Amino acid sequence: MGWLSKLWQSISYNGIESSRHDTIKRTTVLNNQVNATLFLIMVGISVLLWVLRVIEDRTMNIGGWRFYWIMCLCIIHFFLSRFKFHTLAKSLLIFIPPILFLIVPALFGFVEDQSFFYYTYIVVAFSLFPQLLLRINTNRILYRGAMLYYLVFMFSLDYILVYFAPKELAVIPMLEDFWIFNKIASISIYTFINSSVYYLKWVNYKFEKQLKANQVELLINNKRLDVHIEELKATNEHLKTTQQQLIHSEKMASLGVLTAGVAHEINTPLNFISTGSLLVRNAIEDSQNGNDTDEVNKMLHQGNEIINKGVEQAAFVVSSLMTFSYSGKSQKSKHDLHSILDSTLMFLKAKMPADLIVEKNYTLDEPVTIYADKIHQVALNIIDNAISALDNVDSKILKISCDKQSNQREGNYACISIFNNGPQINNKVGARIFDPFYTTKSINKGTGLGLSLAYNLVEEHDGFLSFNNHPDGVEFMIKLPM
Repeated sequence: MGWLSKLWQSISYNGIESSRHDTIKRTTVLNNQVNATLFLIMVGISVLLWVLRVIEDRTMNIGGWRFYWIMCLCIIHFFLSRFKFHTLAKSLLIFIPPILFLIVPALFGFVEDQSFFYYTYIVVAFSLFPQLLLRINTNRILYRGAMLYYLVFMFSLDYILVYFAPKELAVIPMLEDFWIFNKIASISIYTFINSSVYYLKWVNYKFEKQLKANQVELLINNKRLDVHIEELKATNEHLKTTQQQLIHSEKMASLGVLTAGVAHEINTPLNFISTGSLLVRNAIEDSQNGNDTDEVNKMLHQGNEIINKGVEQAAFVVSSLMTFSYSGKSQKSKHDLHSILDSTLMFLKAKMPADLIVEKNYTLDEPVTIYADKIHQVALNIIDNAISALDNVDSKILKISCDKQSNQREGNYACISIFNNGPQINNKVGARIFDPFYTTKSINKGTGLGLSLAYNLVEEHDGFLSFNNHPDGVEFMIKLPM
């Protein structure tokens, strides 16, 4: 059936330019389809009449020829549409069929008794053509002319048939007796059907007009939405850049707190290096003075070991500091969480009170894929807050643990627990504790960004950051997927 569909598509769009307006195109397509349908109906009736004539051995009268005249009219219509004379083609299909089908046979004396009964319905049927093919707003004159034409045709049809009909027809006296009732009935049917169709066309036109207005409004809104989307994209990119700058700024702000700790930690390996250098220098002097070679070698070996130990400790401090303060685009890679936690504690050592007890419990025995600098920042912010929370506590305890947890809903997670035995977090503070710029510290002692940044950085890892109040303190939990 594919070729039939293509053929019907080709006939429907005969002579139509793709650039034409949708509503004009629709009525023109319908014009072609009505013409094709009328042609097929005439062909079907002609074939049926031919079969009956063969069976009954009758000759074709003038009534049979009118079907061929309509087919010729449809062919002329096809070529008019082909060459884009669409208005002329519509006019041909609206005004000519009733003349060819009803009047011309009557001119040749072909009038039967039954003609007076079914011709009225044929006129009503043909009067639907202008309703289908013409648009009220664009073909107003042609539409009104067609409706008036069919009304006059309906009123005068019986007179024409009686004038050309044979006088012996039995229906003529009856028609003359009931002429007024016949006219009222036929014109009433015509008026009712066409008024109903007109009303439906009017309602459809109103809906189309409203739909067109809605489409225009939708198009304008879509353009506005596109502009807003582009603005949101630009804003989102700006926010991402600002967030990265904010994170780095928070890191740099934290470096002031860490300076003392770094200085303390760097001083220890420097002492090792200084002591080792002194041993090496003494060994060189003993060698120059001719002392025991074995003793000199022993001093050199001890000095070298002490220097190496100091260099390793210094390298660890510098490496931790570089990881923390890295400002470029970080990459996910496998890292040891124990090392990150220890380096964070090292940075904060100078801020830790002398009476603070730090308890560590690391049981995680495998690396985790993370952004090292971001988790470093998370641990630093939370531990720094935990130390600050212990200012007014007598027996200060900080517990840090790192282990592996798993469940069916969340899967496997590396869990970092940071507990302090400071005061609990009340509900009012807890509801906003991860909000940006929210802080309970006094002015110039907190920006309110520490925990907010920590929360966002953990989310970047598809992890979870939460806190729980315990009878003896507060615990912050960091869960990172493994």
